[in-house]
Amino acid sequence: MTLWEIKTKQTALIDGLDPTLVPAVMQRLTEMGFASGQSIQCLRRSPFKGPIVLQLGDCVYSLEQDIADRINVSMN
Repeated sequence: MTLWEIKTKQTALIDGLDPTLVPAVMQRLTEMGFASGQSIQCLRRSPFKGPIVLQLGDCVYSLEQDIADRINVSMN
């Protein structure tokens, strides 16, 4: 399952990042804390396939579908 598939208010654990991500994007996501085992919650989904708003630790991020689709998660 990918991060894009979780519903609003759902929490999941990050399983890993797609290894085919552009290295700069992979590095930035890692710097932001997107690492295996981290808990992440979907706070809001924008209409018309807009970005999703996520909470990771104390930080809130928004990700577009093309990136969220490449982050693998599992349900708690």
